[in-house]
Amino acid sequence: MSEPSSHLERLRLERDRFIAFAFAAADVLLELDSKHRVCYAAGATRTLFGADASSLLGRRLFERLAKEDHDRLRAALTAIPTGNRMPTISVRLRDEALPPVAVTGYYLTDFGGRFYLALCVEKPPPPPSAKRDGVTGLFDTGSFGALVSDRIQSGKANGAECDLTLFDLNEFNSLRERIDAEAAQSFFSQLGNTLRASSLDGDSAGRFDNETYGLLHERSLDVDGLRSQISEFARSIDPQGVGFSVRAATLNLEEQGTNSPENIAKAVLFTINKFSERQGDAFTVTSLSQGYELMLRDTVEQINRFKTIVDTGKFGVALQPIVDLATRQVHHYEALVRFDIQDGSASPAGLIGFAEETGIIGDLDLAMARRAIEMLTNAEKNGQDLCLAVNLSGRSLSSPAFIEALLALLGRHQSIRRKLWFEITESAKIKDLEAMNNLIQTLRAAGHVVCLDDFGAGAAAFQYLRALEVDVVKIDGVYVREALTKPRGKAFLKAMVGLCRDLDIAVVAEMVEDEKTVTFVRECGVQFAQGHLFGAPVLTTELPRASKHVEIPPSVLPHLAQSRTVLG
Repeated sequence: MSEPSSHLERLRLERDRFIAFAFAAADVLLELDSKHRVCYAAGATRTLFGADASSLLGRRLFERLAKEDHDRLRAALTAIPTGNRMPTISVRLRDEALPPVAVTGYYLTDFGGRFYLALCVEKPPPPPSAKRDGVTGLFDTGSFGALVSDRIQSGKANGAECDLTLFDLNEFNSLRERIDAEAAQSFFSQLGNTLRASSLDGDSAGRFDNETYGLLHERSLDVDGLRSQISEFARSIDPQGVGFSVRAATLNLEEQGTNSPENIAKAVLFTINKFSERQGDAFTVTSLSQGYELMLRDTVEQINRFKTIVDTGKFGVALQPIVDLATRQVHHYEALVRFDIQDGSASPAGLIGFAEETGIIGDLDLAMARRAIEMLTNAEKNGQDLCLAVNLSGRSLSSPAFIEALLALLGRHQSIRRKLWFEITESAKIKDLEAMNNLIQTLRAAGHVVCLDDFGAGAAAFQYLRALEVDVVKIDGVYVREALTKPRGKAFLKAMVGLCRDLDIAVVAEMVEDEKTVTFVRECGVQFAQGHLFGAPVLTTELPRASKHVEIPPSVLPHLAQSRTVLG
């Protein structure tokens, strides 16, 4: 580079250098006169203030700020000692749709008593429950999905257009064979730091599986340049200097119509998971890019339809009896959702599975709890002794917001608590068993019976039984059928029921369809049964006759005799 040809050019160079340094740490630079009027503005003023730089000139900065923060900023500006930097403070803007702004500054008497301020958008922290991949430091799939909604909303509030880019590093496996563990760790560390630095708000990148990574970023990002940079990392650690190519696909996250950032985020995660489930050559970032737009749109529309049905209560409830095998009398009913209210026998498994995978199952679980409470309250008014069990998904129970809403709902209906049971489904979605058990004990102490649904063979089932103190275990119907046909099935089922009996846990067998199965499960010690032999799910608008309902003996559920009310 040649030396500047004149003193003026050198001064301009110095000026540009200092401006570059300033913008490295700020989004907007402001110069204020002694009356706090803007006399110079540069940077992303539309992002921070929703206005062009020229429209700020001559106006007092306080006109753009929330009134509640005027005194605090005025005090900070007044207290700046000459030659010292103002400590960074956070201020809110008059337009509540815009994000808070971090402000720091400097004061110079030599330039007529001017204030020089550097402002930047405050970066939202990740959720406290967010988990990171231990190798790269990037968010895992679940945490990244939860983060997408916040980041999209934040980006749009800042005027940023957000895209999601997936990087496919499937050729890394061949490179791994040529490098040692230290070189591999160096690569992953560089990869993680680079993706985070390139992402929206500096921390919006995730690792979906061993070789697939996601990056939520502003549309202006040079994705090809980033892809080349990752390839260069690979070449630098490869003893052969070959490295590997990186495939990338950028997905447009523009919202359509009234789709909320939350629904977009859920659809994004669902779509990624669906494509990731396709093993081998079936899933590539290229195939994702080609099919993503249509799949995302369909997913968002389905989420909206599902939420509309739930929010407006346009679903039915089918009741299926659970009987006491000793008396053949109905003990209680399981309340099952039905979306096709013309056909109470139609299974909603597809929609429920979709709701599970997209994380909107909590809306349905709360709606079903409300409907069950309404039915129980009406039964109580009519002098009927009705007991209902409703399903709660393990995914729902992993959401603090859902738990708060559920406990608030139950706290308003104390009189029917003993008649409202909860069956925990999708226990595989439960990550924090200790926290889940604490919630279960809160429900039990308030008088609710808690059942662990879909219990079966395998170490995982016994892990849940050991960690979660419940009142009832419902044996999965598939396992009951397998136990009926396998030579050692009866011994295993009998041992399982014996363990539950020792733990004071009642047992319900599902899919009991004939007398042969009744005899079999009774010989294994099962106390209760559910199946078409005793009654299929029946869509009802009226309360069933409940005269056959009997209480579970205190010897089976001893804790109920000493239950405490804790949900007031």
